[in-house]
Amino acid sequence: MGLFGKKKDRGTPLKEIMNFHGKRLSYVVERFGGDEEVIGKTGGISVDPDNGKLTIVCNGKPIVDLSLEGLICAELMSHNGTDIKGTDITTGKQRHIVAHYSSLK
Repeated sequence: MGLFGKKKDRGTPLKEIMNFHGKRLSYVVERFGGDEEVIGKTGGISVDPDNGKLTIVCNGKPIVDLSLEGLICAELMSHNGTDIKGTDITTGKQRHIVAHYSSLK
């Protein structure tokens, strides 16, 4: 790889992903190209490095289980949520999730 070669995308480091653990959420949407669909309300984010997954729980039920391997997780520019892209553990498909934080602490 030369000076301007393309870097391999290895995802977000676990240390940064752990910052999202325990965040309370007001609602969660899934993006499909230019469309968004609300997939859950009132929940939280759980990161389990031992099992290698990030789980989003809404209304007491897990709605998304993503593998930590290759997971890309970044806070929104508004700092009121996070943008998550990763592989669904159950289906093996790529998912694009946007989770909006709750104003409750």
